[in-house]
Amino acid sequence: MGIDMASYLQKTRNTKSTRIWFLVLLVVIVIALYMFGIIKKGFAIGLGVLLLAAIGIQTMDYDLDLGTLWKTGSVKESRVQHTKDGVVLMGDCVKPAGKSESYDLNCSNFSTQAEAQAKYDYCAEQIAENNKGLDRAKIMSLDVYGLDGNKNGVVCEALPG
Repeated sequence: MGIDMASYLQKTRNTKSTRIWFLVLLVVIVIALYMFGIIKKGFAIGLGVLLLAAIGIQTMDYDLDLGTLWKTGSVKESRVQHTKDGVVLMGDCVKPAGKSESYDLNCSNFSTQAEAQAKYDYCAEQIAENNKGLDRAKIMSLDVYGLDGNKNGVVCEALPG
């Protein structure tokens, strides 16, 4: 009963903490290279800034689509998340895994059922747009914020019309 090393390394590589530690190690290496005079100050500062930015991005609970970020200048619109099934979520429809209340939407965040339905439908459209070939049933089952408790496509049914 041995350990499948390739599988273990793949799992380790995919963890956020491993990526963050790797970036921290790279920062330490850049500092050491500068201290020993192997790289120049400007280059070390540039690399350090890039690595610190990468660490900052890694601490978020989502990725960023750099093309969208470049076009729009908006981090919110550039957020990207992949579900376990490989479905791509983008922009407002990304729900980071954090426990902060600001990450989650509930029916209590909406005044009317129509307002909640509009958000749900918008996310369904975005999922369809970013995942060509995904069938309608699969799209509707991806209730990102959990607004459709009975999975009938109508959200927050207790709210006023």
